[in-house]
Amino acid sequence: MAENIDIAEPAGAAPQARMSMRDEEGQLRGEFVAEITRAIHAADRPLLCEVVAELHEADLGDLIAALEPDDRVTLVEITGADFDFSALNEVDETVREEILEELEPETVAEGVRELESDDAVELLESLDEEDQEEILEKLPAAEREDIERSLLYPENSAGRRMQTEFIAVPPDWNVGQAIDYMRDTPDLPERFYEIYVVDADRHLLGAMPLDVLLRARRPVPVKDLIDEDRRRVSALEDQEEVARIFGKYNLVAAPVVDTTDRLVGVITMTTSST
Repeated sequence: MAENIDIAEPAGAAPQARMSMRDEEGQLRGEFVAEITRAIHAADRPLLCEVVAELHEADLGDLIAALEPDDRVTLVEITGADFDFSALNEVDETVREEILEELEPETVAEGVRELESDDAVELLESLDEEDQEEILEKLPAAEREDIERSLLYPENSAGRRMQTEFIAVPPDWNVGQAIDYMRDTPDLPERFYEIYVVDADRHLLGAMPLDVLLRARRPVPVKDLIDEDRRRVSALEDQEEVARIFGKYNLVAAPVVDTTDRLVGVITMTTSST
């Protein structure tokens, strides 16, 4: 994302030219890190919020890793709701644990609430159960239950890596109802490629790509458009096997089912490679 950030000088000083975050070899510039460190020590919230808003999560992760341990925590505390907690998944696990253990559980919980479920699980899974529970109890019941359910799956399984946000509709709906449902639902997944059709017990009946849905007329039943043979992934499948399946069949997304073939999540090309 942004490689150049405006670093403002203290009041009364001449404005500083835009500073590149990285050098020609792609490494973080020491001058950039030093400016951010000075801003942290000065509690310059407007500047720091501007920086974290501009940076891609991977770049923000690199910046965090370059800071001193105490400054990492302070950066999160100063920027508050503007800090993207998914950046913590970009740093070494030891660094992530140190930051999370220093932050107040309420602060972490607020950050977790802004994440997709797979990112939230990845963030919390390295913590011990006591620390996890302290954070999870600060979340609304529905969000807490989704994360807790994912944490019960084996480490490195599809169940750990899946998103629990997806769109599922009943087979007796038509195209118009499905489209209206998506328009009226405020909390759609951030990124999705298909919607799923499930029965009353949430058993997966098939999938419908968005392009198929949007080309169909509103009265057409969704059950006439679904791919009943849609390749699905078991929640217990190892993530390396999931990555192999994605590569072999050129998938960008796949529904995740439990041992009773109930739809429990979706895994995408991005989440399958984390």
